[in-house]
Amino acid sequence: MSKKKIIIIVVSIIVVIALVVGGIFAYRWYQSENTTIEVQSVSDLNWGYSGNEMSSYGEVTNDLSQDVYLLDNQTVKEVLVTEGQTVSVGDPLISYDMTLSNLQLEMKQLDIDTDTSKLEAAQKELEKLKKTTPIPETSTTPSTPAVPDTPTVPDTPEVAEKTGDAYNYISLNAVPNKGSGTVNDPYVFLCTPDCYVLGEYLNSLSEDATNPKFVIFEIHQNNTFDGELITSWSISGANGLPKMAEDSKWAVSTQSQIEDTMDDEAVVTEPEVSTPEPQAPQGYTAKELAKLISDKEKEIRELDLNKRKAELELEQMKKIAENGTVTATVNGVVKKVGDKDNPPTDGSAFLTVSSSEGLYVKGALSELMLNDISVGQNVYANSWESGMSFEATITEISTYPEENSNAWSGDGNPNVSYYPYTAYIEDTDGLKNGESVELTMSSNEDSSNSIYLEKAYVRQEDGKSYVWKAGKNDRLVKQYVVTGKTLWGQAVEIVSGLSLDDKIAFPYGKNAKEGVKVKESSGGIMY
Repeated sequence: MSKKKIIIIVVSIIVVIALVVGGIFAYRWYQSENTTIEVQSVSDLNWGYSGNEMSSYGEVTNDLSQDVYLLDNQTVKEVLVTEGQTVSVGDPLISYDMTLSNLQLEMKQLDIDTDTSKLEAAQKELEKLKKTTPIPETSTTPSTPAVPDTPTVPDTPEVAEKTGDAYNYISLNAVPNKGSGTVNDPYVFLCTPDCYVLGEYLNSLSEDATNPKFVIFEIHQNNTFDGELITSWSISGANGLPKMAEDSKWAVSTQSQIEDTMDDEAVVTEPEVSTPEPQAPQGYTAKELAKLISDKEKEIRELDLNKRKAELELEQMKKIAENGTVTATVNGVVKKVGDKDNPPTDGSAFLTVSSSEGLYVKGALSELMLNDISVGQNVYANSWESGMSFEATITEISTYPEENSNAWSGDGNPNVSYYPYTAYIEDTDGLKNGESVELTMSSNEDSSNSIYLEKAYVRQEDGKSYVWKAGKNDRLVKQYVVTGKTLWGQAVEIVSGLSLDDKIAFPYGKNAKEGVKVKESSGGIMY
């Protein structure tokens, strides 16, 4: 072949490649120019959290009592009042023994950290479920002969201690993956899903009363700390663990004892051969997926509530730790005083004060304002009967939400929990017992421009959060944002990077990519 022919062939190949590449780019450009994706205003998607002011309903009452319940693991040092004694708001009632105060605060913080880990894991599971594509509904398959149950055979003692870095079982000689065993730096063990802890190891945590050990057992996907946290089990040796059988086994996944069901001489019965059932498609139907999402959302709400309760209890413990004293929140008479050496164990109040004079107003506080409203703050009220306005001072905020929160919600968000509070009315002129009032309170937080978006609209990339936003020339662009706190496990605060005037797209559609044309949605959340 001549040199001239070779050159012609090479040039022809280059031209063909150029045409193919050009055609691909042309097709992509054409597709981009003829594809649009809907966007919606941030102001329409904003959950509308207003932390600056809240209105609710309340009731004026002169029949009020204060019940004092003892904090977990706290010992009453001294009872400062007697039955029948008259007390005023602020008078000391009982004092706690604060010897173990710092340790108890640290233990409560450890509980909160554990609750936070469980909540974050559940939130990630919910996000995965929302991204899951359902499988088609399948018809009912004919029944097949039942296979006899196979007796359980005991675990073989030769099971390996570890699979990679993850433990299959934890004995007295197990070395933690990390941590020093203190409350601030607990031992951390990476566990497989079937991992169990021997009783001998659990007993060792509280053997030294002056130096109890703290430990966390964690199960992660793929048996690595980089994998998603599935579950965790926190144990404190300072809690005085009961003595356990040395060879007892405790499953990390269920946090319960594994019962031996068969002895070593168990005989395995061969099952009868039956016709195998048709292989069902893997995954969830739309109905099953909806149920899983609903259950997971319920679990998240419960985990979030438990975490908030623990945080409130911690704040209460911190306040008491300042002087170790519980004070009266109503003017009244001490009606009940417990025995500090034999405190009640049935969940009843240790001490009760019944009001004898003055008027109070009972209302409820949105969980969104718990961090911004405190005892001593003023509440402004307007009587529906007389039209009079008056001022009251908060004397107590419950650490537990009201079960029937709708009775107090007013114009608050119906999806949040409400915590009862009591406020004392100093000037009672024109008021009477049983009056219904409208209550208004303000926090110190300026949230007039707060943005809270459904978490599904915010994606993650290399540890950064971003949204798909309508940019210049009505083209989609990737906009990185800074996120803040999370509400109810479902909405996330956008601290910066986005304004109420911006428009964003649902980020999981196949057309969600930079450069695509956008058009404004006709309305509704775009899932």
